[in-house]
Amino acid sequence: MAWNPSQRLAWLGMSVLAWGCADDPPTSGDEGIPATTAASTSSTSGSTGPSGTSAMLDDTGAPGSTATSSPADDDGGPPPIDFDLGIIPDVGEVEELGCQGIDFLFVIDNSGSMSAQQTQLLASFPGFIDAIETSLDNVDSYHVGVITSDAYSGNAPGCQSIGDLVTQTAGSQSSNSVCTPFSSGLRFATDEDDLQTAFPCIAQVGTTGSFIEEPVTATVAALDPVKAQPGACNEGFIREDAILVVVIVTDDPPFDFDMDDAHPGTDTSGWYDAVVAAKGGEVESIVMIGFVPTPDDLSCTFQDSPNLVGFIEQFGEQGVLASVCEDDYGPVFASTIETIETTCDNFVPQG
Repeated sequence: MAWNPSQRLAWLGMSVLAWGCADDPPTSGDEGIPATTAASTSSTSGSTGPSGTSAMLDDTGAPGSTATSSPADDDGGPPPIDFDLGIIPDVGEVEELGCQGIDFLFVIDNSGSMSAQQTQLLASFPGFIDAIETSLDNVDSYHVGVITSDAYSGNAPGCQSIGDLVTQTAGSQSSNSVCTPFSSGLRFATDEDDLQTAFPCIAQVGTTGSFIEEPVTATVAALDPVKAQPGACNEGFIREDAILVVVIVTDDPPFDFDMDDAHPGTDTSGWYDAVVAAKGGEVESIVMIGFVPTPDDLSCTFQDSPNLVGFIEQFGEQGVLASVCEDDYGPVFASTIETIETTCDNFVPQG
């Protein structure tokens, strides 16, 4: 039988108590010690305890009797303590919970109909990040990255494939800026940067992107380990000691083209598994926030997107579904703080 850390610690505590009792010299004969115990005390070989008696324990933990050494009990329990040498066996380490950082990935649809939604996101970000920093005061650092729903041609040369982190923008209604260098020396902003300035620069990606919108395909691509290799476009972004918070903002309807993520004929079967695999199979280390076309609010779209809604809902308690048509994204972001905080508190680092 394998012992878990709590059982092993309990066993250790009882063993130490037994050793403490052995400090008192045993008596014999008329003073109340059974004859078998007294005999065992006088015949025990080995080293002598602090009061002149044997410090060895038998299988029942009673002091003063001969014990045989073995690596572990037959039932898989821990090895006996050698009190003569003062050696306590390793009882294992209890894993500490809690994330050291948060990696924020914003997936922003840059098609022609997204001007108002990008404006809403930019307006809501300052309050969102401030609330995160206030609520999670034990978190050491933040990574903030942006990707678009296409192979973004306004990005820096060499990083214009789908899923590459944005470091510069171009096109109608974009920030039309080179946003680097960041303090990380890589292609994402951190808490060491002025996020109130850095985020609008990279997140205002404009509206001249492809009408074939692939926000989830872009998310999967961004999390591909190939893009995290040294020198690759997303190097260093995803960390083992951080939780991942993905924010998808898209008005993608389900009636465009076969290659479009929202199209009914699109194969969505691998989306969820690919995202979870990027965090070592631990969905509990991911928060998925989706501002997408929902049945409840179609004021800015023609139709809801079952593919996108279903993807967010696959994350269960780790998923937050909202309408992309919301007049103010702030309240939605505020409602996610508790989910992010709980995810961070319960996180067990990989590795």
